[in-house]
Amino acid sequence: MAKNFQPLIDDLRAIIETSRNGRLSQADEQKGAALFKELVTIGGKPLSGALELLGDLPWFVPVNGTLDAWPQLTLAKQRSFLSALKPLESEASRRMRLSIARGLHKIDPVSALKLLVATLQTFQTEAGLQAKDRQIFYSVLIGKNKPWLLQLDLNVLKPAEAELIALMAIESMAGAPPPAAVSVFQWAKPFQPLKTIPESLQQELGKSLKKWSLRWQKQLSAEDLPPALSEVLQTKLAKSESEQPVTDATGVAPQPNAQESNQPPRQQDRRPPEHQAQKPRHAGPGENRHEKAHRQKQEKPPGQLHQKSSHADLPELLKQIQSRYNDLRDELQAARSQLRQSQQSPKQGEPHSVETNKEVGKLREENARLTETVASLRETLGELASHNFDQAVSRKADTEAPVTDPVEQFKSLLTLKVREQIVNFKSLNRENHVDGFPLLLDNILRTLQESGIDLDNIEMPPPEAKRKY
Repeated sequence: MAKNFQPLIDDLRAIIETSRNGRLSQADEQKGAALFKELVTIGGKPLSGALELLGDLPWFVPVNGTLDAWPQLTLAKQRSFLSALKPLESEASRRMRLSIARGLHKIDPVSALKLLVATLQTFQTEAGLQAKDRQIFYSVLIGKNKPWLLQLDLNVLKPAEAELIALMAIESMAGAPPPAAVSVFQWAKPFQPLKTIPESLQQELGKSLKKWSLRWQKQLSAEDLPPALSEVLQTKLAKSESEQPVTDATGVAPQPNAQESNQPPRQQDRRPPEHQAQKPRHAGPGENRHEKAHRQKQEKPPGQLHQKSSHADLPELLKQIQSRYNDLRDELQAARSQLRQSQQSPKQGEPHSVETNKEVGKLREENARLTETVASLRETLGELASHNFDQAVSRKADTEAPVTDPVEQFKSLLTLKVREQIVNFKSLNRENHVDGFPLLLDNILRTLQESGIDLDNIEMPPPEAKRKY
């Protein structure tokens, strides 16, 4: 007997309107997931009506609704659901399709890979990924420092499909943090080595590699790189080695002469000893406010935003990022204001015009750099939101009894990660060959260590004492 599904669609629209005015309550989140689950289970026109709203719904509503409905769907309905997602090509809908594929990978890796490939094929262009598509790919499939993408097994795909995913992953690494970029390069190497990527992508990656620290440049230089990237790294490494101080026979670096000692110290020498108080430095007569702000920003202690994510307190990290973002925003506004004033001021002779042009050039470079940094911080905030994906699912946020106890939350998240390793192992070892169990054990131990369980330095038990008769 046919059921009138229009009230379900109307309730979903009401949830969309509520989400636009603020964050949904827990009851509304559960209600939305339940409505989407029911429409997916019914299929046909009700499913089409639900998918029309896909781009407007908060991501957790269709993701959790799909995960709840998936075990109840027949194979035919599962194929129909995946086919119904293909025509949805808006930016929000494509992002949602990737989120559904990511969530679905926990319970059905085969169907998740099919959805993932079908979605990424709509991203493909002759010139590579567009900026907005690259951002979608990075936010959903990469994340921060430990890319989610690494758990995908591309060996089960066709060679062309595996190369497509690997190439897009490499392309999204332009401007990414070095730990994530190196791990993705190594993961994609069997399917898309760096020496085979297009020349335009090599040049774009080369610009990012110049900004890396010496440690990561050395690590990447050991890989099989194309000549363009290899030349960039070798140049930077050679320059770094030449800038190291030369020591005499006693192992002590030579002291600068009197003329050099009168010069202002370099940036790496600006930090005073811990027992000395730092005195504020006032701007000189020839130093404008923008230069002072830029100098003060450089004198901030490094490493504030590069703490190891596994040990950092997430709320404190978010506060630091927000504070850093506000500082950069203020500096950007000050730079723009000064640039606008310099352009509006009348020219007073040729020497003044030349000096003004130099100042304008510096301000434009600083403006571009600050804009890039602000974009990077916004991207980091998106990554932190994506990092909470697994935690939201493991804590059963879409059920009537969410997990609130911290110990139970940790156990639930750890259980989810271990089950994920077991499901991936079973999908690869369907005939239960005993030779593969050491690999399963190694993956589970690595998962436990990544979750903060210390398994190092385990002492062997002493041998049993032999009885003497």
